[in-house]
Formats: sequence, structure tokens, C-alpha cells
Amino acid sequence: MPELRHPFANMRFRVEIEGMTSTGAVEVIFPEARIVSSAGRSRRNSFGALTLRRGLTQSSEWYDWWSAARPAPRAVQVVLLDANGADAIRWTYARARPVVYLLSGLNALGNETLVESLEVSVGGFAAAFPGAPRPVSEARTRSASGAGSRAPRSRSKGAPARS
Repeated sequence: MPELRHPFANMRFRVEIEGMTSTGAVEVIFPEARIVSSAGRSRRNSFGALTLRRGLTQSSEWYDWWSAARPAPRAVQVVLLDANGADAIRWTYARARPVVYLLSGLNALGNETLVESLEVSVGGFAAAFPGAPRPVSEARTRSASGAGSRAPRSRSKGAPARS
């Protein structure tokens, strides 16, 4: 059981993009997620852009996705790793489409890594916390007292499914 009281460090992660072998991402800026209410309409979710950054290499996968596959959305997953390198939390961004491709500036007097950035619009997201304890449903509590057979564990409304 993982220690639930200690926060994770932000430097152990990997990014998985559907259809790509590896991403080499060195920075992730998560999108803002809001619940928006408007008069006469039901509440809906609104998401900002997911920003991914990596050092520029000979790989053209990010540019190719931005340039040629703009109409084809992909799933993007950001996986936070614990101190042992095991998956701790996984954020899955559905229907992701690149909207901005950017390279950092060149400077003849500098010696910094050239950074490739990709801003991605997302159509939704889900978070999975594989090591977190699961709540026990009322049905299971009743069945444990002898009122019937054991029911499967439920998760609270809006909680992510565990895989």
C-alpha cells in the first residue's frame, strides 16, 4: 500500500501519445479543467490546453502529428511515477489535437537546449489512482452483516475506473 500522506515529486513522469513510440517529454503543463454553468443549460466541462515540451532531436513525430494529422485526434496519457518508478497516477486526455507547435529561440551566444513545444486541445480527461484505497459500498456493508451475498465495490460518482 503506498504512503498516502507524502506528496509526489514532479520530476518522475512519462508521456504516452497514441501511435508514437516515445515522446521524450521533459515538461508537462496540465490544462485547467472547469465546470461551466450557463443560464438555461446544464453544466459542462471546459478544458484549457495541455502543453508538452522536450529537447529538439531528429525525431519529427510531434511536428508530423501537428502538420499532417491535425484532424486525427489521439489519446495522450501523462503518468506520474512513484519513488520506485512504478505508475502512481495516470491522467488520460481524450480526443487530443495539436493546436500550437513552437520552438524556442536560437541564440549564438547561448548554450541551451533547443526546446520543442506542443500545445494540445483536449476533449476530456480522466484520472486513475491505482494505489488509492477504494470506498466500500453500502451493499457490501449490508452483505457483510449477513443480509445477502457480497456485492462488488463501488466507486463514488465521478471517480475514475481502476484498471
